[in-house]
Parts: sequence; C-alpha cells; structure tokens
Amino acid sequence: MTASYKLGNPGNPGSPGKKPLQSRFPRLWLAAQYLLAGFFYRGRAIVKHLGTRRRVLEVGCSVGIDSVHFSKRPCDYLGVDIDADAIAMASARYKDKAHMRFRHVDMRTLSPAENTFDFILFCGSVHHIPDADAVSILNHATTLLADDGIMVVIDYALHDQPGWMERFILALEEGRHVRDQQAFLAILAQVRDCEITEQEIFVNPAFLLPWPVMAHKFCIVMRKRQTVAG
Repeated sequence: MTASYKLGNPGNPGSPGKKPLQSRFPRLWLAAQYLLAGFFYRGRAIVKHLGTRRRVLEVGCSVGIDSVHFSKRPCDYLGVDIDADAIAMASARYKDKAHMRFRHVDMRTLSPAENTFDFILFCGSVHHIPDADAVSILNHATTLLADDGIMVVIDYALHDQPGWMERFILALEEGRHVRDQQAFLAILAQVRDCEITEQEIFVNPAFLLPWPVMAHKFCIVMRKRQTVAG
C-alpha cells in the first residue's frame, strides 16, 4: 500500500554534510527515543526472537538505544554504525559491559571468516539506507549468519490511515528511505541466501500505554534457505 501522507520533512536535518540529530543532540535524542519512539514495545519483539541466542550483531546501533536489551543477557554483542559520534556515545554508555563491543565500521567490511552470529538485528536502520546499499548490506549480513541463526528486521509498515502521532513522527524522520510496504518487502526479496519465515505488522505505541500509536512496524524474521539434497 502507498501511504496517504508525505514522507519526511524537506527542512529537517538529513541533508549531506549535516550531522544527524543523534550526533548533534545525543542526550535529547536518546530521551525522545525512550519517550516517543516506541522503545518498549519494539523491545518486546527483539527479546522474544532473541531467545537463548548468544552471538549478536546489531547493524545501525546508533547511540545504543536497543542495545540495552542485550546489556543484562548472557551474550556476545557487537553493535556497528557508520556514525562515529554515535558509536563513541554507545561505547561510553556501555563501557562497564564486558560482553558488549561497538565499532565504527561499514558492516560489509566484517569478514565472514572471522565473524559468525546467530542473531542479526536491523531495528529502524533500513529506512536510512538507499535501495542498492540496503540490498548489499542485507546480503552481506547473510554471509555472517550461522546456519541455524536468524536475522530480524524491524521497520516502518506504512498504511493508509495514520494517526496524528504517526504523521508527526514521520514529519520528524531523518531517514530518507522510508518505503511503502511493497517496496520494503521488495528489498528483502533481493536477499539471496535467506528467506522470510515469519512476518508480522505490530502496532507500536509511543511509550508504555497502548495510545498514542507512533507507528505500525514490520517485524520480519529471516533464515538461511534450506538446500535440498539430490
């Protein structure tokens, strides 16, 4: 479906050469994420699918918003982002967590020979990435995924009747590649070695109460394709 509202705000800071809000106002931005951006409800989806998996890669971890879900769990966590300022803040926030590492790196430089994960998370990051790069990054992620691992992708699921809060959040959105549902699924369809095994759209309230709703979100689980012998 194509959404019936305009995506983004041409005046907000997403233009080349200008640092994103997470780098310019990191503490304010982090507070807004917890209060307005559906942190608690999407966290339930993350934890549900994590289960007992221990080798975790989060792609586009930003300042470590959703990293908190791994901070008290027995896992080996790596968060990567191309925003150096965000990684610096994330590293500082979790400096006392020996099982958590953060790297300022393009994830496509991670070597499959040296990095294998059984849980790879893209939470709110794909809408910041142009189509060709998104396909390239997702395909490289599959080379880092253990045979029995899962890749979880959480992102906007636009619809035709957004509420006032949804329109407000999208007006502030810095990601320049918020896609309609078909376009988003078309990106995932180009991931060669993985397939969608679970797909849901959940209503994501802004905070702890069921209202107001800040977005409808995809939560998609992908696993490696099974090869048929013979």
